[in-house]
Amino acid sequence: MATVTYDHVSKRFGEVTAVNDLNLGVRDSEFLVLVGPSGCGKTTALRMLAGLEEQTSGDIRIGERVVNDVPPKDRDIAMVFQNYALYPHMSVYDNIAFGLKLRGMPKQEIERRVNEVSQMLGIGQLLKRKPKELSGGQRQRVAVGRAIAREPAVFLMDEPLSNLDAKLRIQTRAMLQKLHQRIRRTTIYVTHDQVEAMTMGDRIAVMSDGVLQQLDTPENLHERPANLFVAGFIGSPSMNFFPATVSGSRGSAVADAGFFKAPLSGKAAESLGKEVILGVRPEDIDDMAHVRADGHLPIEARVDVVEFLGNELQLLLAADSQTFVARVSTETHTRPGATLQIGFNLKKLHVFDKQTEAALR
Repeated sequence: MATVTYDHVSKRFGEVTAVNDLNLGVRDSEFLVLVGPSGCGKTTALRMLAGLEEQTSGDIRIGERVVNDVPPKDRDIAMVFQNYALYPHMSVYDNIAFGLKLRGMPKQEIERRVNEVSQMLGIGQLLKRKPKELSGGQRQRVAVGRAIAREPAVFLMDEPLSNLDAKLRIQTRAMLQKLHQRIRRTTIYVTHDQVEAMTMGDRIAVMSDGVLQQLDTPENLHERPANLFVAGFIGSPSMNFFPATVSGSRGSAVADAGFFKAPLSGKAAESLGKEVILGVRPEDIDDMAHVRADGHLPIEARVDVVEFLGNELQLLLAADSQTFVARVSTETHTRPGATLQIGFNLKKLHVFDKQTEAALR
């Protein structure tokens, strides 16, 4: 087991900067998720750690050792790829054992590790099969098993679930979480799926345009996003945003968004005369018929779309030419075209500087 450190690491491809001055520390035994939209630099960061790409500047350390010039095979890492990367002519047993054989490990030790890993992953009955005889989920387990059998200091996973269907993705996600709890190896997991990131990571590093936006726990990313990008990227459906102007006085500042005015406090209240962006998550918008009025800002909105999701309703609402999404209880009885009295939970209101896009807390 080991820590991983990116120290002012950058990677440029010609004129394009894929990763820009990345400073990131991964704790020993931590499951850290790198998340962001396509092209944000997360896979490049992973490939630099694996030694598959050479950084343009900065240092990468595994434990206390700088691995800038260390060949991939000597970095004590194991990688699980998006496309499984299994040898089609080999059996499951031989795929898992291949790396161990290359290291000259005794046959008895190889057999012990392969059997232990296959039982751990529930693929013991598949050892004699070839990859073409396996389902997508089974192939992914073989790829994970091959990595585990090496017993590396660090696991690297590059979108390993993206080729699976929705149901299998959830099952495999749970399997990976239980596996990590059992083996407790430092793991860096790359995904563009923020739901995957929120459910799996001990901490999450959110990236955009090659820059680390925020490194925090799932709870803090959701409740205290550092900027407008993180607020909009984390959460499903994404946060609703409303342009507003701060008016009033320091003791009674409000953000005027046109069809509503929200009272401000703290740093946000010091932005008199400035333009800001107000953010409200869909789950923090309630049907006023089912909540207490205090703590909520009442607003009248038109219902454009009603989506029944089993345990909740997802509403597309409109007010003053602005549209936004709310997630409410199925006890709410409404229909498209109706008017609904809803309330913004003021305790969960987010305020961002319009120019810097930084959160005003």
